[in-house]
Amino acid sequence: MRSVRTSRCFGDNGTACSRRTLFPRRSRTMSEPLLVVEPRGHATRELVRLKADRLRTESEIRNALQRSERRALWIAPSVAAVRLLLAALVGRPKGDQRLLALEPALEPENCARHNLLHAIFRFVVSADEGIRLLQIEELADVLGSPNREDLFVGGAVVSDDAAAILYRGNLEPLVVPLAWFRARPDGPKPDPTDLAVIDAGQTVRLGEYEAATDAILYEFDDAYRRRAKKRELERDSSFGGALRRLRLEKGLRRTDFHGLTPKEIARIERGEVKKPHPRTVAILAKHLGVPAKQVSTY
Repeated sequence: MRSVRTSRCFGDNGTACSRRTLFPRRSRTMSEPLLVVEPRGHATRELVRLKADRLRTESEIRNALQRSERRALWIAPSVAAVRLLLAALVGRPKGDQRLLALEPALEPENCARHNLLHAIFRFVVSADEGIRLLQIEELADVLGSPNREDLFVGGAVVSDDAAAILYRGNLEPLVVPLAWFRARPDGPKPDPTDLAVIDAGQTVRLGEYEAATDAILYEFDDAYRRRAKKRELERDSSFGGALRRLRLEKGLRRTDFHGLTPKEIARIERGEVKKPHPRTVAILAKHLGVPAKQVSTY
């Protein structure tokens, strides 16, 4: 998508004209506002330091729904909070609402409430049997983190399907095959019957076996992998790293460098050629439109 800006200009003969300029429209990322539902007399001490709106009545909940642009992460510390939330939201537009219930709210015998919650909320994570959440102090840390989507808040194992469901800080689920958790020859074996998220959402434990959250996300989340590669590229201080950053910034492909083959460019960017020949650097600089001495500084 592009946006168009129009500005006034004047030709050589003094005639007024309009100049239309196309600008790429930046994608806007929006994190979910945190909304804690705390009926009067049900405040949760561990969540006090969490920066979030506190909602105590149905009217406050409805007002918060209007302000949230139909996207929010609701935290219900108690069953009473879930009931208050349902009373306020029944009949309201669904949007992208997400619910984290810190006490069991989806009792197996209460199918009606289960269906109702999933009709209102896009994602529901509840501390029911089978789902283990972080300790509440660590949970508050994850929810308050600016990159909570890159941390886990809990998980469950579906033994019959040999899979683990891990819930991220924005409550989106990530399904990981149990076969992915492979024991090292001299290390402990993963125990699917004892899954827990620990270390403030940065580690998944299966018995004595541990796996890093970032390793799991790198393997199973394409968007996370792209972000990780971008961060890695930004930290690369080699000539190849600088060349790749500059090439991408200029919108050039490896085939755009007349006098050098795409394979040669790739070898330099991968670091296989630590110090390119001055002639090679000159060709690169010419196509990049910068002085040769500045290529390595990007």
